[in-house]
Amino acid sequence: MEKILKKINGCFFSLGGGTGARKASAGDVSGRRALREKLKCKSFRWYLENIYPESQMPLDYYYLGDIRNVETDNCLDTMGRKSGEKIGSSYCHGLGGNQVFAYTKRHQIMSDDNCLDAAHAMGPVNLVRCHGMQGNQEWVYDNEDLTIKHVNSGNCLTRPTREDPSMPLLRPCNYSRGQQWRMTSQFKWQANGHDHDQENDIERT
Repeated sequence: MEKILKKINGCFFSLGGGTGARKASAGDVSGRRALREKLKCKSFRWYLENIYPESQMPLDYYYLGDIRNVETDNCLDTMGRKSGEKIGSSYCHGLGGNQVFAYTKRHQIMSDDNCLDAAHAMGPVNLVRCHGMQGNQEWVYDNEDLTIKHVNSGNCLTRPTREDPSMPLLRPCNYSRGQQWRMTSQFKWQANGHDHDQENDIERT
């Protein structure tokens, strides 16, 4: 069990997995590690890419978790809305669900099958079914200034206004706290390119 969960437990907890699982012990797996080395087993990533490519495991994600505004301390939230409806913002509850977003190597910000999509340079941001062709769905997150920039418009995702305190907007980038967002989960997946350290790569099939 530990062979696989070592790599994917971050995904599990980012999706709102129970806290009790964090305390569970895998026991002594030294025998399994020795057997893995002896048999020269393939990595879990190899299995997902070659045997089970239809898996929903996030091989292409830079980040998975909540997205928190620095000024308001609220999180992006789908509010359970469907494709074509506006993205929301609400109190960060830390339970996953509607506040779990993936930032992918295609520069999408995803929630299930929907992506953040901005058709207007100064307008609201919608949830639209992901099409994988960038355009209105391409975003760049800057780890240093903490901005989420919409590539097509060049504007930044901005906290909601007082007129509608639950609706984030696109506005010209001014790098204020209202335009800063934290992606703070410890979950970092394969898109970072650090999956080839065999010494630590214990999740072999």
